[in-house]
Amino acid sequence: MLTEQKNYDFKKELLEVHKPNVRDFAQKAKRTELDLSKGVFISAEMGNSVVVKTAVQDFCDYLYVSQKVNAAVLCQGNGNIRICFSEGLTVGKGYMGYRISVTKTDILIEGYDERGIAQALYYLEDLMNIRKAPFLAIGVVERKALFSPRISQSPFGMYEWCDEAFQILAHHGMDAIDLWLQDPYTNNNGEYIDVRLIAERAQKYGIDVYAELYAPHNVHPTEENAQAYYDKLYGELFAVCPLLKGITLVGEANNFASKDPHVGLSPYVANYVDNIPTGKISPGWYPCCDYPEWVEMIKTAVRKQRADADVIFCTYNWGYQPEEARVKLIENLPTDISLLVTWDMFHKFKLGDSVEDICDYSLCFAGPGEYFVSEAVAAKKRGIRLYSIANTSGRTWDFGTVPYEPMPQQWIKRYKNIQKAHEEYGLAGILENIHYGFHPSIVSALEKQAFFTSVEPLERTLRNLIVKDYGKERANDVERAMNLFSKAIREYVPTNEDQYGAFRIGPAYPLWTEPLNGLPASIPEQGKKPDASHVMFGNGIYFGVYTPDNQGRISITGTRIYEEMKAVKRVERLLQAGIDVLENVGNGCDNLEKLILLAKFMRNHCRTVYHVKQHYVLQQQLNIVKTRKQADGLLDEIEAVLLAEKQNVLDTLPIVRLDSRLGWEPSMGYTTDEKGLQWKLRQLDYQLNFIIPNYRKSNHIQV
Repeated sequence: MLTEQKNYDFKKELLEVHKPNVRDFAQKAKRTELDLSKGVFISAEMGNSVVVKTAVQDFCDYLYVSQKVNAAVLCQGNGNIRICFSEGLTVGKGYMGYRISVTKTDILIEGYDERGIAQALYYLEDLMNIRKAPFLAIGVVERKALFSPRISQSPFGMYEWCDEAFQILAHHGMDAIDLWLQDPYTNNNGEYIDVRLIAERAQKYGIDVYAELYAPHNVHPTEENAQAYYDKLYGELFAVCPLLKGITLVGEANNFASKDPHVGLSPYVANYVDNIPTGKISPGWYPCCDYPEWVEMIKTAVRKQRADADVIFCTYNWGYQPEEARVKLIENLPTDISLLVTWDMFHKFKLGDSVEDICDYSLCFAGPGEYFVSEAVAAKKRGIRLYSIANTSGRTWDFGTVPYEPMPQQWIKRYKNIQKAHEEYGLAGILENIHYGFHPSIVSALEKQAFFTSVEPLERTLRNLIVKDYGKERANDVERAMNLFSKAIREYVPTNEDQYGAFRIGPAYPLWTEPLNGLPASIPEQGKKPDASHVMFGNGIYFGVYTPDNQGRISITGTRIYEEMKAVKRVERLLQAGIDVLENVGNGCDNLEKLILLAKFMRNHCRTVYHVKQHYVLQQQLNIVKTRKQADGLLDEIEAVLLAEKQNVLDTLPIVRLDSRLGWEPSMGYTTDEKGLQWKLRQLDYQLNFIIPNYRKSNHIQV
């Protein structure tokens, strides 16, 4: 039975990487299993490997905490678990590769590299968690990683890199992080950051560190002393942190001063004269012809510091530019870099008679999009190493303040297509998440199995994970509910209005009846809720008022909003159908109760999105109404929407009280906790008690 939590209590839960009392003492070992319950002695060929040493210590801790088994590491002699390095592997020959041979009496772990040994031990933990006992099937398993790097942010929040954060990433098979920096000593939030210490701590867990410089790159490669400028910019970074694996170049962040005639100035705010846009886009939004020179210069600067540094060039934001221009750029890039392409963005699809697209990342489409394919083909032709922003660890841009999207059947579709892209285009690396981060879940556990050479079909893995988390007696119903959730996300429409609005914030998102330019001066930043002092992006990452997106990428708002309203209702109904299934399963399982809370939280997001759209339509009609009678009717409808949304907020309050992870986003902090929801209630009361009465007064004013 869950009890009410305080904000950030979920972080205390994350500190428990190994969950206590996993073992079911009623379980008995089968004749085909090795029984480790009497104790474990480990003899390990560690050499100077801090990764192996850390993983062995982790495994001992797991056995003691989760399985109630004593474990010791031998200084001499052979234990019943022997660990060594070996290149004589077959299937497991490669990065993070390993072979586990289990007999009736002992285990031999052979690692192709140190990270392979660590992953072998984590895999044994996975197997015992599924079995709920320290028993392992006799036989041989051989695996290796399909992708590297797998880059993630911390589950604790942006820049919160405690050892447990690295430990969680390593257990999920992830092997890299990406730090967003202004300079070698300052993160993108303007705070001091010890990059070197972070990298040294990450190294213990086999985690590489990349850096992305949010700094002006305002010297063009053709300028005098340009190479010296970039040598200093990146040389200082590597001097401070020689353990850096590589750097990521993102046009939007780097503000490259391109001379391409298709673009204007950097940053994008520079493309205004007397507050009138010039019509030119910033170089970060176009595949400029001089990017190859710029990349070559930075690559030279970086590799003076580290010869094997991975230089990642990202093409994010260019999918709505002509394919010819994008491919031409790739054809001129250096071939000894890595190309990072988004997986699903810019994919267009029909909704009624309108055209929509994946404005930003969404699970509604398993992918890959046409944009990814066009650039993947070009990269393969050139022999450029290919990565993808695939958002595979459990979250996309669909719901801003949830820990993960519990739609595993849809995730499986995506994972299988990513495996196929690995085979067809040589997809080698994955950007798991951006500032939304990830939270350990059944989805991230499923992904781990998908991104190593397979042992069993993903559908079977999912079933085993459901049984582990929810119990065999509940498995059928949980799987059925998750399938309904997966159907729900396929009905989701990822518009900018919603993914940077109510879907990002949830039920704390405000509904303002006034036009945008009529908001009271006392309302901060055009109607947005106040920020916490520690947030990274905060108000800069969402619109405080429903803002139509008519930039030529999708149909005009008025021609699609009604179909979008129908679609969000379909999502809500399917989520509710899954909730109904789960609520009939019975009590006695905290994991089940948390899943129900998560689904209800997402359902209430849908209700807010619907109300925001409904409210917007009524507001537009009110602005051009012809008669006072019609205005009275519209004001009645607007009031009804505000009251319905007020009830939705009230319904959300007990949900967030029971799970402190709901309503929190790693870079924005809490937006939809009790404080945020109480703010929303006050905002709605202001509308109901002042704004609507004023409109009614205006409608009936007499002379």
